[in-house]
Amino acid sequence: MPTPLDRRKFFGSAAALSLSAASYANVAGSNARVRVGFLGCGGRAQAHIDLVNKFAAEGKPVQAVAVCDVWDGLEDEYEVHFGGKATRRRYAQGLHPSARKCGLDRADKSHVTKDYRVVLDRADVDAVCITTPDHWHGRMTLDALSAGKDVYVEKPMTRTAEEAVAVVDAWRHTGRVVTVGAQSMADGVWMRAFDAIRTGAIGHVAHAQTGFFRNDVRGQWRFYRLAQQMTPKTVDWDLFLGHQFECAGRRVGPTPREQPFDRATFAQWRCQWPFSGGPFTDMLSHYLTRMNAAMGVRFPARVAAGGGLYLETDGRDVPDVSTVVADYDEGCQLVATATTLSGYPMEDVIRGRLGAIKFVKGGFQVFRDDPTRGASFPPRMESAPEPSSFVAVEPPRNDTEAMWGNFLECIQTRRQSTFCPPDLGAVAVTTAAMAVESYRTGSALFWDNEKRQIVPADPSWAERGEQRSRQRAKPNQIFGWSGGDGGVVQPPSYQSLAGPWLNGKDPAR
Repeated sequence: MPTPLDRRKFFGSAAALSLSAASYANVAGSNARVRVGFLGCGGRAQAHIDLVNKFAAEGKPVQAVAVCDVWDGLEDEYEVHFGGKATRRRYAQGLHPSARKCGLDRADKSHVTKDYRVVLDRADVDAVCITTPDHWHGRMTLDALSAGKDVYVEKPMTRTAEEAVAVVDAWRHTGRVVTVGAQSMADGVWMRAFDAIRTGAIGHVAHAQTGFFRNDVRGQWRFYRLAQQMTPKTVDWDLFLGHQFECAGRRVGPTPREQPFDRATFAQWRCQWPFSGGPFTDMLSHYLTRMNAAMGVRFPARVAAGGGLYLETDGRDVPDVSTVVADYDEGCQLVATATTLSGYPMEDVIRGRLGAIKFVKGGFQVFRDDPTRGASFPPRMESAPEPSSFVAVEPPRNDTEAMWGNFLECIQTRRQSTFCPPDLGAVAVTTAAMAVESYRTGSALFWDNEKRQIVPADPSWAERGEQRSRQRAKPNQIFGWSGGDGGVVQPPSYQSLAGPWLNGKDPAR
């Protein structure tokens, strides 16, 4: 079997990735209750609150004890008219509805507050769940770690690469438990694929693709509801913007002069650059995380991004078509693309010299490839090729529930290798941040692994590859050169005639 590339190890142990959503309850010493405060009480937070309440009702040692949101909130029922149908929906978001759901007295300002620092100051809060807009993730995570709290932070872990580096350093320094809510990372399929790849199942990994696609005539993220009750009197606009705070040397957000109060900005913030990376961070973060994990690569050496704002010209900043091309020093490339203009999907595939892995429901398929056959697959396939084998991996019944179960177990055992720890979360943040900057500036970017920062790209990426090629393919030595992991370069016999004629001398003689 070919020797695999010396890829970085998958973050987290096999044991960590095989834990069930509820197994933490069986850990010795797990009778100590984990008291959770929720920072940000929008739509996503409601799922987290529901799960913690469910676990508590089942007798598991966890309890919701505090909530924080900059908006008073609203509870009501309303009708959604879409697709020719009217649907009656229940709406409950914001500070006071979340307090009620957690069984808290809204008059208790020490546990029901608009200022997250009040929650972090509470000795009766052990962990926090951060589901604020993206621009707050880094500052709140750093402050929570400094306050001695464990952290569940929604993806993206931070908004910028600099913030991601700061969070990773703080996580390592404090020894706290942090998990990043990248969906599907509770699924063991990515580790199983990584195991197959690192043992040479598909040879040298050269290319991978992934993507996410939506299509909604209302406009991406415009389906988040705007309510008349969202006003400067009910929303702490200064705290929402975060202009009075800094993180990793930058202001958290714009000033009120730069961004006056606007219901659409408040409720649909993912459409604006100061608060979000648009599809690069919201849609592609999950996919970048899991494909990096499966491939066994981490920070890309070079990133270029394309796309544009082609159709959803409704006042948003972020594009409706976006593509990331990430190249890695390990000798491979990942292409991640997303659009909000079409729902037709792309397959999640990792391609190697000796085969390919395609992720499907319940596991992954392996397709053998033979570089001695030339074109192994037709350019236009009228039917899907038959896989050589299938590896079954049972996914969790509920991703978020499995993530929470693992997070709570890691708190009880003080193990930092959660399903998605900060050093893995930082990879998606950095790749997405490089993509956003590349898209907005029109330039490719490098990641300086020693300085841990984004730097401008130069011609050296292509030059290095060309130099390696010339050094390896020396005259009369090209025959039988081993291309390393995943297969051998075996040039045809006439290639021995290659090489420069120096002083009129034939290199083949």
